[in-house]
Amino acid sequence: MNEIRTLNKENLALGIEYLKKADPDLKKILHERKDKINSFKKASGFEGLISLIVEQQLSVASAKAIFNRVKKVQEKISPESFLKIDENILRSTGLSRQKVSYCRNIATAITSGELNIKELNKLKNTQVVEQLTKIKGIGDWTAQCYLMACMKRIDAWPSSDLGLIIAIQRIKGMEERPKSLTIEKIAETWKPYRSIAALLLWSTYDK
Repeated sequence: MNEIRTLNKENLALGIEYLKKADPDLKKILHERKDKINSFKKASGFEGLISLIVEQQLSVASAKAIFNRVKKVQEKISPESFLKIDENILRSTGLSRQKVSYCRNIATAITSGELNIKELNKLKNTQVVEQLTKIKGIGDWTAQCYLMACMKRIDAWPSSDLGLIIAIQRIKGMEERPKSLTIEKIAETWKPYRSIAALLLWSTYDK
């Protein structure tokens, strides 16, 4: 199946019906939630990537507060303007020195032409991940979340996300947190709608 499918209204409905048939545990959750799924949307391009870098290993509330402060120290969020901001000013927003470095790596990659954001739209999921993770600071989690939140791809899967791991443990009744191989095996059942499965699992974790 073509990887370049996006999460529109039609595909969301198809995915929900597919997951109901594929996994009784997800079917139960969907029934309880009356098929409602929380969205995960971010701006595309540099702004979306920076937002995801900020979110790494932070709560949603903390990340949102820091990102709002980052936006305030520049007139417009762009790689060019970001590179002009003094590091001390960026640190004053709550960004760690490491995250400032990561964000600058992304800004440099875009301004130098190493990363062409628009070209990513033509690539399959695996190719997008390959391009993004070449940049220091962007790991698989950030790349997969970019696919989901910024590109609206329907089969992204940020498998290392703690919220997803805990949600899978809960709905599958596991005594211990599942290892990566177990998670990947379980998620195979949800292809090609793993983005929808992830959104659904996050909704149970956020309760």
